[in-house]
Amino acid sequence: MNHINRILHYLDSLAIIGIIAMLCAAFGYQFLTFELPCALCAMQRMGLYAIAAGLMMNIYFQRTRLHYLMTILSATINGIIGLLQVILHIVPGSGSFGASVFGLHMYTWNFIVCLVFIIYASVAGMLTVENQHHKASKLTKLIIVLLLLTLIANIVSAFLECGPYLCPSDPQSYWLLDILTGKPWI
Repeated sequence: MNHINRILHYLDSLAIIGIIAMLCAAFGYQFLTFELPCALCAMQRMGLYAIAAGLMMNIYFQRTRLHYLMTILSATINGIIGLLQVILHIVPGSGSFGASVFGLHMYTWNFIVCLVFIIYASVAGMLTVENQHHKASKLTKLIIVLLLLTLIANIVSAFLECGPYLCPSDPQSYWLLDILTGKPWI
């Protein structure tokens, strides 16, 4: 692996670890402060997994511009979803959804993070030397396992919250827990 690809390998790995950290922080807010993710929030979480998928293919299989293009496309779509949520709450007095983190709401951070990923993947794609096969290290495999575990946790959480229905725009409770306890689901 040449020097630039080695640096990009570490940066891609670090980016996936950052995505895992963001998703774990979102889980922390969800379970510690009982802030259930809205439908747009759940879509943005899945968008972060789509961004990570392109980077994951780079660190596990081989680095290609196509994988970075997948990351750019995922970040663009996810950024649009985040921007939509920002616009929905931009009117003064219209309220917001969820707590602030360092003064900005999570959907605003999602939009900013997506812009950063678009820039990063664009530059990294231009610097990538293709056809450089490499073997996935144990650390790479651990990162992928952690990402997949958070994905499974998000799927289970979404099912607990929404069940087989569309997620509500302002969720107040978990669908499955309400069903099991005999409460009406809102």
